Amino acid sequence: MSPMAQIVLAGIGTYLFRVSSIALAGRFDAIPPRVEMALSMIPPAVRAAIAAESLLFDGEAWRGLDEWHLAIVGAGLVAFRTKSVAICLAVGMPLLWGLAAIG
Repeated sequence: MSPMAQIVLAGIGTYLFRVSSIALAGRFDAIPPRVEMALSMIPPAVRAAIAAESLLFDGEAWRGLDEWHLAIVGAGLVAFRTKSVAICLAVGMPLLWGLAAIG
């Protein structure tokens, strides 16, 4: 199957999934609290999976210890202390750029 056909089929599948959830939403009075809590955990889990993949792999090869790992430790410490995404980005990206310039 061609890459374009895969993209189109994935788009159609995503669209149908979203439309079905909207159509079914009117049939229920309320979403159970446990389901709502589980759904709220999906976006952070996806972001963590994407970040972990980029930290572990460089293309298809394992990524060695480099400036990425040091920058993520620094940004993680800032995120832990401040609980602010903006401050974490303001510290993490320049840290990564500086470490990349040095190494």
